[in-house]
Amino acid sequence: MKKVKNIISFALALLLAVSISITSKPAQAKALIYTTNITQSTASKPTLTGTNIVDYAEKFIGIPYKYGGTTIAGFDCSGFTMHVYNNFKVALPRIASSQTLKGNVVSKSSLKKGDLVFFGKPIYHVGIYVGSGKFIHSPKTGSSVKIVDLKYMPNYNTARRITSN
Repeated sequence: MKKVKNIISFALALLLAVSISITSKPAQAKALIYTTNITQSTASKPTLTGTNIVDYAEKFIGIPYKYGGTTIAGFDCSGFTMHVYNNFKVALPRIASSQTLKGNVVSKSSLKKGDLVFFGKPIYHVGIYVGSGKFIHSPKTGSSVKIVDLKYMPNYNTARRITSN
């Protein structure tokens, strides 16, 4: 009798799994297309411009925050900036405070697309300036990569412009 119950339970679970996969095919296909769109060829080096950096970074909007994350499975703030710049063959350190050692200091009034913006004393957060007073970042647990106004982010510290590795 116990074996019959186990077989029935297994059959019901299998039936449920099949019905879920049948009804979710469009979402899976959309996710696959999304993943394909953010894949970059490693054969050529994309041009390092502010616009190209922002365009590439925006492809990750909606990717969930993941502590220590550096891939499209999830990013933390510095993992996100590191991943984006790596696409342009620029190696950034793993930690936000270490990323401030790269590039040239930029004043807040002189920010351009693609500049790294840092927050806190000591520095605890980083994002990428997208223009018009906004930046893109992977903010915190329970959130995802998004664009927000700089004015709503407390503790602006400094910015860096990366021109090459």
